[in-house]
Amino acid sequence: MGASVLNAIDPREALTILGCSKGKNRGGDASGGTGTVWSETMLRARAGVLARSRVDDGGLRPAWLRYTGHFYRNVGPALGEAVENGRTLILSGGYGILRADEPISYYDRKLKLGDWPSGVLEDAVLGEARRISATKVVTFVSASADYAKLIRRIPWGGTEFSAVLVTMDFHGGGAQIEVPRRLARAFSAWWRRSPSDYPPGMVTEVLG
Repeated sequence: MGASVLNAIDPREALTILGCSKGKNRGGDASGGTGTVWSETMLRARAGVLARSRVDDGGLRPAWLRYTGHFYRNVGPALGEAVENGRTLILSGGYGILRADEPISYYDRKLKLGDWPSGVLEDAVLGEARRISATKVVTFVSASADYAKLIRRIPWGGTEFSAVLVTMDFHGGGAQIEVPRRLARAFSAWWRRSPSDYPPGMVTEVLG
């Protein structure tokens, strides 16, 4: 069922959501003037979390180029193409919700849902889906982290969206490396419309 669910969704029309990573590039020379606008509620919450985080103001990088974890090392050209397509979000411990090309500083903070006021992140995701007129939302994240918890607690059933959560069923050693690698492979295969390349252990969960 997993492949058939994803194959029915055009990746270039959906809103795609990815997780961030602990590994990050430092420095940067991107401009902050991207025109990306979040709600005042979201921006206030973000400022509060960043104030409690370790942030290095040594320069800005687009979010998708800031992260260097195993997902980002293994995803290949599919991610750059998705970013250019303009319909990709990244879940972030310091920034909450990011558009993938949004310039950000280096920071060190894991996503903890308790850091964020109730409903702020959920509303940001739904607002972005409406902004780009998406009807499908597909998320690729680890099943055990707060990223998946956030996506599951969005009240999809009361919205106009169909949502799919893609995780990995993997219980062997080295999960912190292997799970993001497989998520990268799953995302790339979906983006390329190449279901034969989906990794073992891929789980798709239809939400709402």
